[in-house]
Amino acid sequence: MFQALSMTEKPDNDLSLELQFLPDWAADDVSTNKYADHSGEDRRSGGRKTGGRGDRRSSRGEHGGGRKSRGGRRKNEFPGKGAPRGDRREGPRDKRDSKPRQSQAPQLDIKVDFVPDTRGVESIAKEIRLTGRAYPLFQIALLVLGRPARYTVRLRVMKKPGGEIAQHLFSCKLDNTVWLSQDQAVRHSLNSHFDQFYSTNKIEVDGPKGKFTFVAQCGVTDEYLGPPNHHDYQNILVSFHAKRLPRMPFEKFKSRIRILKEEEAINAWLEKTKWKTEYVALQVDEEMTFSNREEVETHFLETHLVNAVEEVEMYSVSGTVARELKEPGILVEFMRDQWHRQKHFPMQVATHLSKIFSSMGLQFFKKDKKVTHVAVAKPNYLDVEAEPVSEGVKKVIQFIESTTDCTRRQILENLGELEHVEPKEGEKPPSMPDQTEEQKQLIADIHWLIHQGHVLEFSNGIIETAKKSRKQAESESVPKAETEEKGEAPSENPVVESRESNSAQEVEKAVVDRLKE
Repeated sequence: MFQALSMTEKPDNDLSLELQFLPDWAADDVSTNKYADHSGEDRRSGGRKTGGRGDRRSSRGEHGGGRKSRGGRRKNEFPGKGAPRGDRREGPRDKRDSKPRQSQAPQLDIKVDFVPDTRGVESIAKEIRLTGRAYPLFQIALLVLGRPARYTVRLRVMKKPGGEIAQHLFSCKLDNTVWLSQDQAVRHSLNSHFDQFYSTNKIEVDGPKGKFTFVAQCGVTDEYLGPPNHHDYQNILVSFHAKRLPRMPFEKFKSRIRILKEEEAINAWLEKTKWKTEYVALQVDEEMTFSNREEVETHFLETHLVNAVEEVEMYSVSGTVARELKEPGILVEFMRDQWHRQKHFPMQVATHLSKIFSSMGLQFFKKDKKVTHVAVAKPNYLDVEAEPVSEGVKKVIQFIESTTDCTRRQILENLGELEHVEPKEGEKPPSMPDQTEEQKQLIADIHWLIHQGHVLEFSNGIIETAKKSRKQAESESVPKAETEEKGEAPSENPVVESRESNSAQEVEKAVVDRLKE
């Protein structure tokens, strides 16, 4: 799907958009174009596809007989801590075709939006206005998605036809984390911010009386449970299982219990029983003490819930923070899947960019009816034979049209005799010589042509003249005699395609319609 969006020419990165983002965004080497050979298949990348048995043998031989890695993690993957989704989430292999079956990412009734940072986009817009170069809109969108610092992740609830929220969202106000249920948010609040609301005290008490010759020990956690003949032993088992091993069947938990007769183990249990833990409520008018966590949780729900947890319909978090999220696991997997979808086809991000760019006065057009570009002006055909233009402008237009893959450098060298000198290794670039009035005029003519849309300079440095619009071509094809027969005066000027409104709404709609083609 993305192949149609790649430019046919290899971009030149003498002037990279990477460097126009905020300073902390420009740390990577931008000497190469990351998207020149982009095929749109990155969501399923996991190493190169192998052929027959010979390929597999050679692959193992190249790596010294070891197991071949299934593709290293590319930089800036969302959320950034593991391998790409397709590499980490391989399921069991199908013996019929030896291809891994991909696990399906969870789907939630939540809208995920990746919103570009306005400051970074403003820097790009400034660069486009200054240089006049036209950049593929989707290439800029991929640059945004390439680094978490360049975007904000926005979650929004979706509502059913009757107005009921399909999937609720809850935010912990203590650390601005997001959760899928109130229970999750409460549990997180207590686990992460317990000391803010309660203090923990250990009090020495009288241990159990009597002589004990053996003691039970949990086979999973190695914690002592007490003697089986103790009067409260069964209640201890039930409580311990519920708190520590709720996912393990109770009967399996009991089967893992060990009975120890060593004196050392018995003494360790007796020492443990001499201490009791109690919890004292903070941030309350009257002192309150609780003997277990269940009482603490009940008090938290009654007293602190409104100040700690709230239900929200929209939640925003920076891409950097979203990248580090680990819980809740289902939401993290869902967000990762949505990020990969945008990486494959960044329509959503491109729409946001079109809004911002249009509000700054930039224009959009399609190159070869395929790739949408953002530029300072739309293509505006200039007929130098019919329009009154200077000789300098006419020469520039004629040179571009007669030169294959024309560049600004070629124009300056051939029409302005501005010699380009390559700097020697280890030396500073030579200073620019003083320009003559003719050379200054040439540079001004190029600038004017680009900013009027008569000439288009693309991100790869190639310069082209704006072509005739369909309306212009059709109007010129009408015979003069036919026009006169109808009693119509021939137009002195060629029909020029009307410019679209520069309003953000209309530009956005136009861009979206073009991208859908």
